[in-house]
Amino acid sequence: MAGIKLLTKLEPQTCLKVAWRTAQDLGFSLTPIEANSTRFTATKGSALLGFIAGALAPHCNFEVSVASYSDGNEVVLENNSPWLTSGSAGVAKINQQAEDLIRAIAAAIEKEGGTILQRKEF
Repeated sequence: MAGIKLLTKLEPQTCLKVAWRTAQDLGFSLTPIEANSTRFTATKGSALLGFIAGALAPHCNFEVSVASYSDGNEVVLENNSPWLTSGSAGVAKINQQAEDLIRAIAAAIEKEGGTILQRKEF
C-alpha cells in the first residue's frame, strides 16, 4: 500500500478524532473509534461496482492511524491501489481522493492548534 505521513506535535488522540471527523465530512464511511483506538478505516464507493466499472467507479479503502514518537506524532494514511480492477486511471482517482483527504486532515490539525512539522509519502 502507498501512503502519506504527517508529523505533528498535536496529541495522538486529538489527531485521530480530527482525522475521523474530517473523513466523515468528506463523505467517507468509517469504522468506529473508541477512547483507546489508534486507527480507523475510511471507505468510499462500492467494491463490487469498482470491480465491474473499473476506473469509472474506483473503490477507496484507506487505513488511517496515529503513532507517537519522541519527535512528534504521526498521522498515517495508507491507500489501496487496485491496478487489476481499475487500471492506472482508477488508481489516479484513488490517489487524488487520498491527497484530498490528507490535505483536509492537515488543515484540520492546524485549525486545532497543531502544526504540520513534516509530510512524507511512502
